[in-house]
Amino acid sequence: MMKEYSKEEARHMLCRYHNLDGAEPLCGKKGVEKIMQRIHSIQYDPLNVIARNADLVLQARVKDYRESVLYDLLYKEHKLVDGFDKEMCIYDAKDFARFQFVRNEYEKYALPTLKNRNQTGVFNILDDVRDFVEKHGKTGTKDISIGEVRESRWGHKKLSSAALDYLFNTGVLTVADKRGIQKYFDLTERVIDSKNLFCDPNMTVEEFLEWYVERRIQSVGFLWNKTGGAWQGRFVSENELRSSTLQALVEKNRVEEIEIEGIEEPFYISKQSKKFMRNQDENSYVRFLAPLDNIMWDRQMLETLFDFTYRWEVYTPVEKRKYGYYVLPVLYNDQFIARFEAEPIHKAGKFIIKSWWWEPEVQPNDEMRTMIVNEIERFTEFLQIENSQNNTVKLGV
Repeated sequence: MMKEYSKEEARHMLCRYHNLDGAEPLCGKKGVEKIMQRIHSIQYDPLNVIARNADLVLQARVKDYRESVLYDLLYKEHKLVDGFDKEMCIYDAKDFARFQFVRNEYEKYALPTLKNRNQTGVFNILDDVRDFVEKHGKTGTKDISIGEVRESRWGHKKLSSAALDYLFNTGVLTVADKRGIQKYFDLTERVIDSKNLFCDPNMTVEEFLEWYVERRIQSVGFLWNKTGGAWQGRFVSENELRSSTLQALVEKNRVEEIEIEGIEEPFYISKQSKKFMRNQDENSYVRFLAPLDNIMWDRQMLETLFDFTYRWEVYTPVEKRKYGYYVLPVLYNDQFIARFEAEPIHKAGKFIIKSWWWEPEVQPNDEMRTMIVNEIERFTEFLQIENSQNNTVKLGV
């Protein structure tokens, strides 16, 4: 018999797991390391309207978080690393070796992509590009020009830039630094600890898949076996492969099936994750979440559990947007109550809420508004900018 939870219990478990309720005292760099060991991966996106996605994800979970903390862990201490997982993500450097299976898949399918872009000349200059990086150290695309340069609608214009990208995706190079959105590559063995470089040669594909599928479940908290955003990426996006791996994990008692009241589809939860979902004393909280936050990876699951419909409209033409360009969801005590769009920070110089939309069924009360004002103060401390006084007017305070 599968254990059944109410939707309310499931929502509470998920928010508790991600420490969105702040019940666990995760703080600063140690807090980031702890939450990354739990959720493993955060989607990277270069857009910086209010802050970048990865920073928004971490500020919602970790007290006193600052952007410099993530930079240090990525590019000074190299405890975290950039790499493809769901999409381009940030993950624990200890996982780098096992991701060789993913990198091998990229290498297998790279030739058709480069043919389509008329860039197969990349293979003729790989050694030259690698030698350049070995000699000069951290190298960005602007620092090197080997091979032809041509106009291109897709991919890189410089062949050497495409070669850097190929060497990164196959693991020869790693992002050793980032200035703004500009990546600087170096030889992987000079960046990542030697003990994390090489995958166990005896690991089978089946063993990797079991690790990878369980890890993906842990990145969200629990998941159903329905194709969606949470199952993007090599291997896990393949329905039959994913289903057989989930069944193997259940049989080995590493993953448990659970039911959520009113939802026909079963959910899967890692046995290791359940300890983080134990009920804590409930406290009121508000959190501003990132558009690509882990609990929002599967939009259909989000809507089913939270009755909250969200679409990221950055690629939607202005006239077709329902809300705005870069809109952040607002979570209050395990429920989504609103969403807002802020003025771009680099233009406004302060935190200014451009538009605020309450969810249709929400009846704002004094406690709710007070909690939102408190969260605005916490949020502006993270951003290290001034809070506009007009924001309280938007909330009717």
